[in-house]
Amino acid sequence: RVAGRSPHTGFVLSILWSWFMVPILGLPALSLVQAMGIALVVRFIIYQHHDSKDEDENAIWKALAFVVLYPALALFIGWVVHLFM
Repeated sequence: RVAGRSPHTGFVLSILWSWFMVPILGLPALSLVQAMGIALVVRFIIYQHHDSKDEDENAIWKALAFVVLYPALALFIGWVVHLFM
């Protein structure tokens, strides 16, 4: 599951940002869409895949799917969010 792709993640980030970053650091407030984009970027950067210890024949396909599909999914979700900016 890619955090940051759901609106509630962006909503929570935008509220927390408004409560803390705006008054303390004087940064501009974030819109819902901007907050969703930031959450997506942060999640993409910090996500760590945990390999199972299974030595099954599908392990290579699972690893390949993660290496290819996870970045593609993050990029697609980011593109959709970007359309609303």
